[in-house]
Amino acid sequence: MLTPLDIQNKTFGKSVRGYNAEEVEEYMALVVRSMEELIHVNIDTTTQNKEMEKQLAHYRLMEKTISDAMVLAQQTSEDMIKNAHEKASYIIERADDQAKKLISDANTEVLNVIKRQEEAKHALETFKMKFKLLVESQMRLYEEQDFK
Repeated sequence: MLTPLDIQNKTFGKSVRGYNAEEVEEYMALVVRSMEELIHVNIDTTTQNKEMEKQLAHYRLMEKTISDAMVLAQQTSEDMIKNAHEKASYIIERADDQAKKLISDANTEVLNVIKRQEEAKHALETFKMKFKLLVESQMRLYEEQDFK
């Protein structure tokens, strides 16, 4: 690669009908300055490019971290929803079992009350019948007695 120093140090042979040496030197100085500017622009561009590559690597790392965090958050959310559904199912199942037990206990109590009611009816009927017999027997005794 040709450097500005190479251009500056380049010498040309002299000839009788050659180029004007002063014009050639001025043009060579202009070429040297242009090349120096281009080299500086190239260095600046290369430096900026490296900095941009560093920033890009940093942003890619951030993107991966955010992506990983989102995946973890999604998995955690799904696990929480699954656990909530399982807990709700367990609670519902327990509530159903308790409701069935309460209904069964209530049915048993109703049957016991009905049984006691039937026994009370029977006892009342028995009492009525005995009382009636007692009254009838007392009436016969009364009628059989002679009140003279």
